[in-house]
Amino acid sequence: MDPLVVATFAVVILLEIAIPLALGYWIVRRFGVPWRIFALGALFFIAVQIVHAPLVLVTQNPLYFALLPSGVTVALAGLAVYLGLMAGLFEEVGRYLVYRYYFRRREIPLTRETGLQFGVGWGGVESIFVALLVLTSMVSYILLIGDGGAIPLPDDPAVQAEIDALRALTPLDILPGLAERMMTITLHIAWSLMVLAAVVYGRKTLLALAVIWHAAVDAAAVYLAQTQGILVTEAVVFVSAVLALAYILWEWRRMGVRAAA
Repeated sequence: MDPLVVATFAVVILLEIAIPLALGYWIVRRFGVPWRIFALGALFFIAVQIVHAPLVLVTQNPLYFALLPSGVTVALAGLAVYLGLMAGLFEEVGRYLVYRYYFRRREIPLTRETGLQFGVGWGGVESIFVALLVLTSMVSYILLIGDGGAIPLPDDPAVQAEIDALRALTPLDILPGLAERMMTITLHIAWSLMVLAAVVYGRKTLLALAVIWHAAVDAAAVYLAQTQGILVTEAVVFVSAVLALAYILWEWRRMGVRAAA
């Protein structure tokens, strides 16, 4: 067992939990947006996934095998587009409905600061869930690799392959996951502001753009992860995150000018 791998696991878990919480705290202190908005972002992300995740689990394999006679590449591409569209539709339409109906009914102001905190809560709770998955990976690594294996294992090729994969882990295999979470939070903030703008300006084209953008990022990530590897995938997500940051800054100024008018 490599102590650096365990330490990297621990640092990644800590930061994936601490960074969104620290960002939420900064927004509370800087703009006075209450933690309740962060919590609503987290809550509605979970509510959307309660419907979205089971539907994907039930439908993705039948779709893949239905497309498989056309070739593995076509099947994988079709599945990637489907998963991307499902994520985009569920999450962005979900955001839109929350802003338009729940926030207005509760008289929560539809300001750029609210959208920022809501996006941090939405992407932040996803980061926390991923951190918990990373924690299970760390526990598996310690139990299966540490001291020659702390638990008895069946003599099964699949199990041995998993152990070999764990044994081959290096810190550089773990760190990209942290970078991806930070980029994903940036994207969620951008999409939250874009959908907020769709409600505030009465422009459903912005909602459609958020759906398409979200779907494109997720579809590219699914397809590239299977065909080009993690580095190419993260590079594409990085480009998307840079565009998201540019959009956040642009929309932040635009909404600020509108609020001052």
